[in-house]
Amino acid sequence: MTLISILLGLALEYFLGALDHLRNRDWFDQYNRWLENRCSSHALWEGPTGVILTLVPPLALLVLIAHLLSSVSIVLTFFLAIAVFVYSMGPDFNTLLNGYIDALESDDDAAISRIESFLFREELSDNKEERDKTAIETILLCAHEHIFGVIFWFITLGMVGAMLYCLVTRLADKFEGIHGDYAEAVNNLHHVLMWPSARLQALGFALGGSLVDALEGWRSVEGHSLTISKEIISTSGIWALQYQPELNAEYKEEKESYIGWVRQAQALANRTLIVWLTILGVMTLGGWLA
Repeated sequence: MTLISILLGLALEYFLGALDHLRNRDWFDQYNRWLENRCSSHALWEGPTGVILTLVPPLALLVLIAHLLSSVSIVLTFFLAIAVFVYSMGPDFNTLLNGYIDALESDDDAAISRIESFLFREELSDNKEERDKTAIETILLCAHEHIFGVIFWFITLGMVGAMLYCLVTRLADKFEGIHGDYAEAVNNLHHVLMWPSARLQALGFALGGSLVDALEGWRSVEGHSLTISKEIISTSGIWALQYQPELNAEYKEEKESYIGWVRQAQALANRTLIVWLTILGVMTLGGWLA
């Protein structure tokens, strides 16, 4: 049922087009602000307790709805799981990148700026070589936040796991670069949730790209802390692509080269998704996955 839910969720996005208009998460931002205004004066709010108080009510409500639907029909719970999975994914990855590529090819500066402001939350370097490399790495990281992290936790904890990762990612984006015990607890939880899925995504990059280079890139990442997950994804992905920027070329050639690497990063993420789904299919047939 897990694999079927994932496949149906991905198929809905593919055949119906981007369902981003159904992923409005402003309610969670408003709820978080409301809770913060009422609890920030209490010492327990700052730290893990505050994060738990933020996440538990919406997740508990989801569990309650799933329980009520299961008492009516298991089919309704199945449909709810698909809906939650689709909702928990980020903006459609392929639609976003296809729009970015079209904007680059047509020199649509307004569209390029709009899409880049979403993809690249941090300001990119003025150095063209560093900028392009960071952009490709960020695209691979977006694939994790939008797809692979959600799939992993949907497999592990069902619809609650997918929603958990979705909400934690939302909080991590909101509190990125902000100091304080609450923000630190959010980032720590995000790192914990990223740890297993980031490494499985890196293995997927190895199987979907250059195996030796991807594993070598993974080994080049120093440290064993929870905070290196993003670096593992970006480095293994760049090496799996065998990324080689176009140096000292004319503007048109540089632009075509960059567009080509964006396409390759998109293709690598899609091949990795196929690798994951294939392995999930084998696990399902083997009885290891319900």
